[in-house]
Amino acid sequence: MKIELRKLTDREVVIRLLNEDHTLGNLIAKMALKHPHVKMAAYVIEHPLEGSPTVRIITDGEVRAIDVLKDVIRESKDISSKILDVLNTMFSGKGS
Repeated sequence: MKIELRKLTDREVVIRLLNEDHTLGNLIAKMALKHPHVKMAAYVIEHPLEGSPTVRIITDGEVRAIDVLKDVIRESKDISSKILDVLNTMFSGKGS
């Protein structure tokens, strides 16, 4: 995975997720919106033929935007691991 940093301030981070699609951009934006200090989180795909989402997170200034992004990535990873554990438990030993 390649990430292009477009903007970084204490209150705002903008990254472009190269060779990714709506799935990852939407996941990051939606999870960031749950953070109590996030004022705005969204993603856009600037051109449909290109496909790489640009994600923007803006905070109220009480926490750094890059820290929110890191938290969102960690939380996404944790949730994915838990789902994988449940699936492995459900389907272990059943020929899958």
